[in-house]
Amino acid sequence: MKNKKEKKSKKKILIIIGAIVAVIAGLIIYGVVADLNQEKKLKEELDYLYEITNKEDYDEKEVNKILNRIVTTGDYKKVEVAYKKYTKDCFTILTDITSVLGNDRLSYVLTADNYQEDGKDFVKTKEYLKSAKETLEQSMIKYNDYFTEEKAMSYLDKELDDYYIDFYKDEVVGNLESDEEDEKLFDSLNSIIDLINAEEEVINFLIENKDNWQVENGSIAFTSDSLIDEYNMLLAAINNENI
Repeated sequence: MKNKKEKKSKKKILIIIGAIVAVIAGLIIYGVVADLNQEKKLKEELDYLYEITNKEDYDEKEVNKILNRIVTTGDYKKVEVAYKKYTKDCFTILTDITSVLGNDRLSYVLTADNYQEDGKDFVKTKEYLKSAKETLEQSMIKYNDYFTEEKAMSYLDKELDDYYIDFYKDEVVGNLESDEEDEKLFDSLNSIIDLINAEEEVINFLIENKDNWQVENGSIAFTSDSLIDEYNMLLAAINNENI
């Protein structure tokens, strides 16, 4: 009788243990599946972000919408927050650069219309050229600082498991520009800065000789041939820079 009770008790215990193991296994499987779903969701989000930011005419509102939302939870949320915060800061630098490059005013500085509107002291023109140059120079410094693996990794919680750190690293560092692309960008920006410096020389020349020129019939006219020659030499230097 006693043996039967013991057998029943053991059987009951085994059933309970089996049930617990099944629950634990189920939770583990659920956790793995949920984790994989979070990773899939994040990869899709980051792929879409990469796609829309690499279009020539990207939609800034759409980019900001993606950067300001969070689609994952748990540790993947930490990865997503870090990735998007880093991307947002980098995006700000690139936006500052494009705000100068996309401004038509740079090509308007040395026109008869601008000479009439802002001459002969060119206060607004000088402020614009100074601001544009400072923006590009500061952006280049920030670009050198931010577009590095070290800076990108500084945004992520170092307490995360290696798997999440490696995932973040693969996603972020894989999208950083190559040294060759960086060099092309810096060459272009330095060319624009050289252009701004050359335009400043022309404007300073016009300020120094403000009593010796006028805008007549849509063109600038000087009081002497020597001033005409000097002005044309300054313009020729700009044209040679742009060839």
